[in-house]
Amino acid sequence: MWVYPRHIVLLTALILLPATAHPQGCTQCADSTRATPPATQSAYREAILFLAGAAGTVFITTLIILKRHR
Repeated sequence: MWVYPRHIVLLTALILLPATAHPQGCTQCADSTRATPPATQSAYREAILFLAGAAGTVFITTLIILKRHR
């Protein structure tokens, strides 16, 4: 497989010009949490951090397993 300069230019453009995200889900969550008491809002914040940590752990574990499998 030959790598042509136009492929490099296209790949560089795709990497450097990402698509714009439209976070409508975040807006919906913000609207629903504004109507809740401060304790519930705090619980939501902690839950988001917990879920992000869990997803990161699964991702890193998968990378480690795949690297060892090689």
